[in-house]
Amino acid sequence: MKRIASIAAAVLLVFGPVATGQAGAQIHERVYPAPKAPLNLTGLPPAAAMVTVTTADGLTLRGVEVAPRDGKPTFLIFHGNGSTANNSVRWLSPLVAEGYGVVAAEYREYSGNPGRASEKGLAADADAFFERARVVAGAGPLIVVGHSLGGGVAFGLASRRKLDGLVTIGTFTRLSAMAPAIARPLLTDRYDNKGAIASLDEPLFLIHGDADQVIPYAHGEALRAQAVAAHRTGALFTVRGAGHGPDSATLAMVLRAIVAKVESGEATAKVALPAHVRLAPF
Repeated sequence: MKRIASIAAAVLLVFGPVATGQAGAQIHERVYPAPKAPLNLTGLPPAAAMVTVTTADGLTLRGVEVAPRDGKPTFLIFHGNGSTANNSVRWLSPLVAEGYGVVAAEYREYSGNPGRASEKGLAADADAFFERARVVAGAGPLIVVGHSLGGGVAFGLASRRKLDGLVTIGTFTRLSAMAPAIARPLLTDRYDNKGAIASLDEPLFLIHGDADQVIPYAHGEALRAQAVAAHRTGALFTVRGAGHGPDSATLAMVLRAIVAKVESGEATAKVALPAHVRLAPF
């Protein structure tokens, strides 16, 4: 995954001979380094299927879904800025094998989808995939997961919809915090995740590796501190030694624990976790 922090590379061009419009294009490419290859089911679990949704502004987008089995919860997952819906399903494959449902959203401009990515555009995409995920989940819980930039998409969705649970992985406080001060006036998108916490009405679960070199661990700590100050319920799961995302097996163990908390209605309920994961409730 390309780093959101590479926005800084584009900024160096702004104060040379490059026009502002060109600088904006450079920044867009770094915030949204969209893979172009169309989605396919190669290498995905046999139960995976393509899904098509239509956004409020009229775009038809393709994603990937797996229906839940035996009353298991469903995860609606928003990937990071350089990833794809295919990668989301692969990441959650241990849970898919256990019968959990997954709706892996894909964004406009990504993986052959039409449109141009932006915070407003991805919000419309999230709403469309949320409606599909509610159908897939049926009467079961629907837990929204966002990785990195996808955490910003998930926070935005939570500000508009009531979720059963919100999970972010390696997510930043604000997009502007990932750029030098001199570049911030050029950012057209905000993704103010820290500011969104005060209005949450669902439990919030933060997952962050303490060796994350893309979105530093301090961002996870800052989001937890804001949640405490805002009297939200949830927890920070610190994955010791992990980088910008835990491995599939570790993520599966943490998400199982989160499901247990959501289903019990007790965000502070005790759960079993691997030794390298530290839990800090709030």
